[in-house]
Amino acid sequence: MSDRSTAEGPAHVPAPAPVEDPWRNLPLLGALVVAGLEGLLLIAAAVWSVVDMVRNDFDGAAVSIALAAFMLLFVGLLVLGIHALWLGRRWGRGPVLTWQLIQGAIAVSVIGIAPPWAVYPVLLASIGVGVGLLLPASVAATSRPSSSSSGTVL
Repeated sequence: MSDRSTAEGPAHVPAPAPVEDPWRNLPLLGALVVAGLEGLLLIAAAVWSVVDMVRNDFDGAAVSIALAAFMLLFVGLLVLGIHALWLGRRWGRGPVLTWQLIQGAIAVSVIGIAPPWAVYPVLLASIGVGVGLLLPASVAATSRPSSSSSGTVL
């Protein structure tokens, strides 16, 4: 029996996947995919805000433009955070989790006002991404410090 075993364990038992590989860490990969879809929805909402402003003869133009700019700002932060998490950098959790908290708070505040088919999937996505990013395997996979020696995060 000792001839079939190695220092790592029995030969027939596969080694666990390294947590650094996001393709093998399904909770992290799922959270990043859902966060990416949220980013796409934010882009669509920003475009809709501007198109709606144009269709209404620029009524409320300042609010529509500010809202679109705010949404596009968060898209940029989400993309940077997703990219950092994909590379295993811990600082990416901040922007992604911040958006999940904001999105979840908005969803909870419109329960009973907005249709349930729009509110509950958003709330579940926020909870799912938050849990997916905070699971121990995901935290371990995204806890690498930055590789540059100058102290920059990128």
